[in-house]
Amino acid sequence: SNYGYTGLLEMPSARFMDAGSLKFGISASWPNEYTFIVGSPFDWFEAGYRYTEQKTQKYGPFGYSGNQTLKDKGFDIKIRVLEESFYLPNVALGIRDMGGTGQFAGEYIVGSKRFGFLDLSLGIGWGLLGADSNIKNPLTSLDERFNLRGGEGGQQGGTFNFGDWFSGERSALFGGLEYSFPKRGINLKLEYDTSNPDMGLSGPPVEVKSRFNLGITRPLGDFIDLGLSFERGSQVRFTFVIKGNYAKGLVPKLET
Repeated sequence: SNYGYTGLLEMPSARFMDAGSLKFGISASWPNEYTFIVGSPFDWFEAGYRYTEQKTQKYGPFGYSGNQTLKDKGFDIKIRVLEESFYLPNVALGIRDMGGTGQFAGEYIVGSKRFGFLDLSLGIGWGLLGADSNIKNPLTSLDERFNLRGGEGGQQGGTFNFGDWFSGERSALFGGLEYSFPKRGINLKLEYDTSNPDMGLSGPPVEVKSRFNLGITRPLGDFIDLGLSFERGSQVRFTFVIKGNYAKGLVPKLET
């Protein structure tokens, strides 16, 4: 995904890298450019560190930082809670920007089910991922504390704002699909983006002409992935990833 972990584009999916995988990459567009490193020590867990450049905001007063753009750091995790079977989907729970400033904070539960070359994903998002607010937060019926959520971007970096996780009066349903063309090594992605950057939740409002994002990814050998997407009806994004699986003998062991 744009954020480094396995997913669609802006939206997550319930897919994971193979155990022992590690990747480093950059996803560049306007107004946000992401540099990330993501690891998957197990086939049911992914964790990543992301460095974001927000090109529509300044790092500080001109006298202090000149024209330098704002930088933001975040840490993401994703855990599989149900493994796919013939009837049931893969289901994953994830937290984005769990230890950062909250600029990109969001939580989600998502399921993915494969039908041949077609992989369908459907989930519910909170925080930035729930900005579309197209449904009521279902967790509020379990506990009133889920009604309250602090403002995004208001916390200090390096803190864990547990009280906000999966909270807010409203959340959002999101979805997408990925279709694989094995002979050509191409994956085509389409998603409904519920992050609503035109609301300005993680920076100045961004023009949004469409809620649907379309992208294509293609591997170059075993170690490089390239991605190109058209997002918000007006923006083009390019993604470059270097990857490796260190559980499959990438580095040979010497006999002693």
